[in-house]
Amino acid sequence: MKLEGKVAFITGAASGIGLATAKLFAAEGASVVGVDLSADALAREFDLIPGSLGIALDIANSAEVDAAFVKLDKAFGRLDIVINAAGINAPNRAANEALIEANVASFHAARSGESFDPNFIGSTTDDDFRRVLEVNLFGQFYVIRAATPLLKRGGVGGAIVNISSAAALVGVPMPLYYPASKAGVLGMTRGAAAELAPFNIRVNAIAPAGVDTPLLRQQPEDFNEALISMQPLRRAAQPAEIAETLLFLSSDSGSFYTGQTLEPNGGIHM
Repeated sequence: MKLEGKVAFITGAASGIGLATAKLFAAEGASVVGVDLSADALAREFDLIPGSLGIALDIANSAEVDAAFVKLDKAFGRLDIVINAAGINAPNRAANEALIEANVASFHAARSGESFDPNFIGSTTDDDFRRVLEVNLFGQFYVIRAATPLLKRGGVGGAIVNISSAAALVGVPMPLYYPASKAGVLGMTRGAAAELAPFNIRVNAIAPAGVDTPLLRQQPEDFNEALISMQPLRRAAQPAEIAETLLFLSSDSGSFYTGQTLEPNGGIHM
């Protein structure tokens, strides 16, 4: 097994990529500490993962993040791997519904040959922009900051993998908080990789495109089909496929990778 005896901390662990990664890492021998905002989903899913620990928290709350690492240390006494998978594509339900409406309108306009010009910039409030960055960017920083002393203390190094998005690499109309947050993750990844390399702590990122997760399924099916048709590989990725990339970067197989961004995105960005 590739992760025998390792301890992994995974955010966004109750669904999607985070949950698929937790299951794969456990199958590869790791003890998994999973955190998520949804206490019910976390309890339900992590009851089925042997030797795991689930902790409900808001990743945007640094005190809650720090407390989670104290619990991890008491339970396992070590840390080897961090997966920053938690993220949101909109700050609240109303903003998400408005985004879906705009996406559908854009899709129907394109299909009928009409023009549609969304006003994402003008309609984004200060609070909207701040909340998405708090979760997608600040939250990843809080985790890295809290994890670093434990990773250093082990004396053998470790691996951190941050999840960005193809939206950080290609330009398409969308609320600016999302690509801004995901592009920030890439800069933070490179900076952390440079600082932590002397301790053999590798820091990498992945930038997936369409993945069959609850976030993707919120969009109308015909819109998702049109979006995915833009990829050379014309299908959504399964969370388990993305988890395999995270396993590679977290294990000895990826031991000479740091400061890199791998792109399991079906070819939408080459």
